[in-house]
Amino acid sequence: MKKILTVFSLLLILKSYAQPYAQSYYKNLFDSKQYDVVPLNSTSPNQVEFSWIVSAHMEALALMYEKTHDVKYANVLIGTMGNVIDRRDDLRDQLPPNIGVSNISDYRGISGAAWSTDYYNTNQGDGKTYAHVAHSANITYPMAKFAAIVKKDSTIQNTMYNSGGRYNGMTFKAIANDLKQKVSETLIYHETQWYTEPNNIIGYYKERNDNPPIDNDGEILPFNMQSAMGRVLVQMYLATDNPDYLIQINQIANFLKANTSFDSNLQSNKWTYWKKTTLREDISHGGLTISFPYECRKYSISNGGALIYTDSDMNAYANTLTKDIYQSPLYINNGVAYPAEHWNLKSGFRMGNADLSTYTCFQWASLSKYDAKIYQLLAEMQTAENYYTPLMPENFPLAVAYLAYYENLIVPVNTEHGWGDGSDWRGVASGNFDEDSANEFVVIRNYDGMIGTMEPYGKKFHSVTNDKYYSGQYNWRGIAAGDFFGDNKSEIVTLSNHTDPGNNGVYILKIENNNIVEHTKSIGWDAQSDWVGAAAGNFITGGKDDFIAVRNLNKEVLVFNFNGTTPQLVHTNALNLPSNSKITAVASGNLDGVGKDEIVLLVDAQDPAYNGIYVYNIDDNGIVTKIAQSTNWGSGSEWRGLAVGNLDGNGADEIIVHRNYDGEYVAYTLSGNILNSTGVERFPILQTQDNIMCSGNFDPSSKNDELVTLRKDGGIVMFSAAKVIRANSTTNNNKQSDPCQNELPEVLFSFLKSASFKREELKEISVR
Repeated sequence: MKKILTVFSLLLILKSYAQPYAQSYYKNLFDSKQYDVVPLNSTSPNQVEFSWIVSAHMEALALMYEKTHDVKYANVLIGTMGNVIDRRDDLRDQLPPNIGVSNISDYRGISGAAWSTDYYNTNQGDGKTYAHVAHSANITYPMAKFAAIVKKDSTIQNTMYNSGGRYNGMTFKAIANDLKQKVSETLIYHETQWYTEPNNIIGYYKERNDNPPIDNDGEILPFNMQSAMGRVLVQMYLATDNPDYLIQINQIANFLKANTSFDSNLQSNKWTYWKKTTLREDISHGGLTISFPYECRKYSISNGGALIYTDSDMNAYANTLTKDIYQSPLYINNGVAYPAEHWNLKSGFRMGNADLSTYTCFQWASLSKYDAKIYQLLAEMQTAENYYTPLMPENFPLAVAYLAYYENLIVPVNTEHGWGDGSDWRGVASGNFDEDSANEFVVIRNYDGMIGTMEPYGKKFHSVTNDKYYSGQYNWRGIAAGDFFGDNKSEIVTLSNHTDPGNNGVYILKIENNNIVEHTKSIGWDAQSDWVGAAAGNFITGGKDDFIAVRNLNKEVLVFNFNGTTPQLVHTNALNLPSNSKITAVASGNLDGVGKDEIVLLVDAQDPAYNGIYVYNIDDNGIVTKIAQSTNWGSGSEWRGLAVGNLDGNGADEIIVHRNYDGEYVAYTLSGNILNSTGVERFPILQTQDNIMCSGNFDPSSKNDELVTLRKDGGIVMFSAAKVIRANSTTNNNKQSDPCQNELPEVLFSFLKSASFKREELKEISVR
């Protein structure tokens, strides 16, 4: 009976195992880059490795553990922290002799609780090592953060760490206690560098003033370094409840506030790099400076019952990025209140020494809680070719971790910003133009009448077929693709709003010998048609795709199907919309997950009762019937972008809409005759203005559709869902003797194949 229950439990596990589940896009990237293993440089004999590189990797692991609660990140973090502590100046002698390291004494002859180096000395490599406050802060912050996480969550305190190294065989609670002690020792090592002003309200760290081998001896440290140590104190306060840490936190906060001014025009904060001079604060160091105020607010650190930093403080810091540093899409100033240096990421032009190269730039992402547009502002930068080519942000574990921690609905994955501002994109649609397993997309622009097919390639796109060009006189309105001929590949339909009725109408194109060629057309339509666009789908029973063409003249939806390869009009539907309203976009998809496709329209109307989103179905006679709507939106909405696709990978399609009013992308699902909002992604308004979009499964390794957007500035951006469901492989190149083996966890498969598992016991279960 015991074995029967065991088998039953295992079958329940198997059922759970078989269910698809979504994983973070950037978590997958983090793991695929092998950032989820103990980094080799954590065992380096060179202390400079720990100052920024290894410490940032530890912080990334702490973020990933805090976000996902996946114990593997905790284990890797513990292993890395153990290696780093083993190589602290005063603990190196405890390592086995074969490691080949010995204790390090700093320029004063003191071997202390720090990681000193001569790399940043006035005379680099002179052998007189110096432990910088900022480096100690970077190294100890992840340690203090892990200790605070463990203190807060009693369910993980007895978790055992058994992966070797300094902390092997210890519980998380015991490890956290040791980490608190080690961080405290480092804080004590630097305590003679801590100063308070006579009023005891303001405090800060200074460089040592006993003839150290560095520049700026005795100077007050820059603001970003004060913040670096400040956030260590925040985590130690959370981990220990020691009020002494709170006193220091408050004093550092008062120091930063005393040196921060408020720009009433931008509603933003302004500050310089340090107190010594008016040197500007660049975007990179600024990311570290704002991290301490953010952590104070995140954890509601208060003094005397009053928050040390408030939401209004956070909003002012957020405005520093969005209204001061950020000027327009892909155009960034390199400093706080400092327009003298900038970087145009679209053209690649840099003014001055503008450099966004370090991972601390992405620490601004933390403020996306206060201004959600910040995430897409930063994510767009790292996917721009003129950023990722010289800088490779994916090589910074902390940059990837920040993008994973704050991702929401969609994330940009492919971009091409080389197209001109005058492209005047008119449509984009997904289809299969080369008969492989993935979708491609077709675009049309009005500038030169170019129609081209593309697919993702690396981080950009490349052409699938040769482009076709019409003149710029056709005034194209939308494009769609579907298997109209029943030949298992996509054909193309587009609409011309030409002033000459002899060219105004519907154009059908096909792929022939890798060229886009005109197959047929239906012209002679009224020059006042004011076509909106086309959409393809399974509307009329018959096995092939059909299409609709929508025009604002009479607010009509025209339904077409194909007789062989010839399009024929099935029915013209006049919609019940005000004459002064304007249909702005059309798309189609299977919104209920069964049967035929539905169509979706966006409508701008002065009367809010008609302004919004409409869903219709189409019967086999081509008659459309409204089944849902979301209206009563403001008359200034300016609905523009519309796509329908399986963004979440769970079967039925979703609707993704965009309006110029707020720049948001909003996802909706259809439930009966109700449209439910399921997610919102916010962007800087100019980043999405007049965007055109479509969705398709451009990456067959996932069940999710991706979203392609064409921008007013000429750019093309593809987004992945932030939560990705991997598709099951349909082929097995390494066939097993038992075909079930690939579908089962190894332990379960081994049990089912073991001698102790008897078929009779399974029969007993099935009989009962």
